[in-house]
Amino acid sequence: MAATYNASLSTAKDRVRFLIQDTNVASAMLQDEEITFMLTEYPNYRLAAAACAEALSLKFAGMPQEKKIGNLSLSYGDQAKKYSELASKLRTQASKILMPYAGGISKADKNAINNNPDRVKPAFKHDMQDQKLPSIMPIDNRT
Repeated sequence: MAATYNASLSTAKDRVRFLIQDTNVASAMLQDEEITFMLTEYPNYRLAAAACAEALSLKFAGMPQEKKIGNLSLSYGDQAKKYSELASKLRTQASKILMPYAGGISKADKNAINNNPDRVKPAFKHDMQDQKLPSIMPIDNRT
């Protein structure tokens, strides 16, 4: 397993690393394969980053709140909370970016849709009842 990062942010994996600030590959908290897995589960890189932040939150929540070795002391208490808050923020950002699409609102969009050769022809159209029907002689069966 490896951890790589390119500051150009040219790949979704690099964007996820940047958003969760796991950019120091010498002490990476997540491996490339773990981030790639999240990207297959969540194609939106912000949602994948939120899932990664949530995984890190769970990881730090399972660690002791404070660890002392001689004069050195490590505290993991705030890390779990910070990553949980980050996951929430990233989900909010992702929901603001995902906009619903309603086709045919603008004239240009409607023309582009109508000119698409792969488009399925509609069964009904706006002016289908405006055609003149051929005149038919009434049949009188009363004789």
